[in-house]
Amino acid sequence: MKKNRTLLFLVAFLAISLNIQAQDGQSDVRFVQGNVTCEAGPIDFIIEVKAASADTEFFMSEQNYRFSFNRAALANPRITEELTISNFISPVPVPRNLDFTLFSPHNLTGSLDTVVSYNVELAGGDGYYLTADEWVQVGRIEFDVLSSESCFDLEWHPQAVFPPTFVGEVFTENGADARSNTDENLYGNESNCLPSLCLGVELINFTGEERDCKNHLTWATATESNSDYFVIERSFNAANFSEIGRVDAAGTSYENLSYSFTDQWAGAEMYYRLKQVDIDGNFAYFDLIKVISECHADDTGTFIDIFPNPIVGNAEAFIKLFVDTHETVYIDVIDVTGALISETPASISNGPNLLRFSTEHLAEGTYFIRVRGGGWFSPASKFIKLNE
Repeated sequence: MKKNRTLLFLVAFLAISLNIQAQDGQSDVRFVQGNVTCEAGPIDFIIEVKAASADTEFFMSEQNYRFSFNRAALANPRITEELTISNFISPVPVPRNLDFTLFSPHNLTGSLDTVVSYNVELAGGDGYYLTADEWVQVGRIEFDVLSSESCFDLEWHPQAVFPPTFVGEVFTENGADARSNTDENLYGNESNCLPSLCLGVELINFTGEERDCKNHLTWATATESNSDYFVIERSFNAANFSEIGRVDAAGTSYENLSYSFTDQWAGAEMYYRLKQVDIDGNFAYFDLIKVISECHADDTGTFIDIFPNPIVGNAEAFIKLFVDTHETVYIDVIDVTGALISETPASISNGPNLLRFSTEHLAEGTYFIRVRGGGWFSPASKFIKLNE
C-alpha cells in the first residue's frame, strides 16, 4: 500500500510539473517581408512563430493572430500559403491520442473595420512542439497595394488589447486534454513604405536541382540597388527554416546576374527559400522552392516513428522502421544546418524493426534523424532534445 501511495504521489507530482511547464509557454510572432513589387499590385508577408526562450517551449495547438493594417495603402487581405507542418488535413475530427499532429485549414476574416483575424485549429495529435532556436512558418498572406507610394502599418494586437493575438498550447490536466494561451513576449510589427523596399533586387528566377546527391541552387537578378548579400535557408518540412549559407550580392547592377549555391546534403525532399539583405539592413524573402532528390529514388526504409519526442535528459530514443532488406545500417543524427553530428551502426532485418540509440552525446536543441543503408536513406524525421 505504501508503495502504491508513493507511486500515486510521483504521478501526481509529475502531472503538476507538466502542467506548470506547459503553462509557462511564451511565444514570439512576427511578420517577414516576402515578395515585393515596385508598382501598385500584390505584396505578401510571411507569419512566423517560435518559443520566446529555451525555458518556454510549448506544444502549439489552436492559434489566433489578430492585426491591423493601413487600409489607405493596402486592401483585400488573403491567404496564399497555409501551414504546411502536416501533409494531411483530416476531413473529420481525429482523436488526440494519435502520435502525429494535424492542423485544419486557416481562415482569414475581417473582425473589425481595421482588424484581420487569422486562425488555425488543431485537428489531432499533441500539437507541434515549438522551440526557441527556429522560427516556424505559419503561413503567408497577401494584400493588394493601392499606390506605388503606399506605406503599410501591420500591427499585432497583444493580449492586453482587444481583440487579442495568441498561440494556444496543449497540456494535460486531471487526465484530460486542456488548452491555454501562451504568454506574450515579442510582436514583430511591419511598418515599411513601398518606395524604400524597391531599392533592393528584382529577381528573375530561383531554381534548384539534385546532381550527384547534392542540391544545386541557382538564381538570377535583373537589377540590384544597394544589395548586400543573399541568405540561403533550408527546411525539411516547409515550416522550419535554418540558414545554411550566404552569397555576396553585386551591390548595384542594371544587367542580368546569375548566382549559385550548393547544398552538400541532399535529402529525399528538401525546401529552400532565398532572403535578400540590403546594405541598410532591409531584407525580403522570395518564394520557397522544393527539390526532390533522385539520389534517393530507391529508398528502402519507410520511417514510421521516433519516440519519445521530445527526448528529455539522456534518455534512449527508439525508431520504428519498416524495410525489405537485411543488412547493417547507420543511424544518422543531423543538426538544423545539415551537419552530420553522429552515425551509429545497427542491424536490421526484413519487415518491422525497432532500433534504439543513445542521445547522451547530444546537446539541447533540434535535430533530424535518418537511417542510412547500402545505397539508400530513409526519410528524415525531426526530434527535440531537452535538458532535464
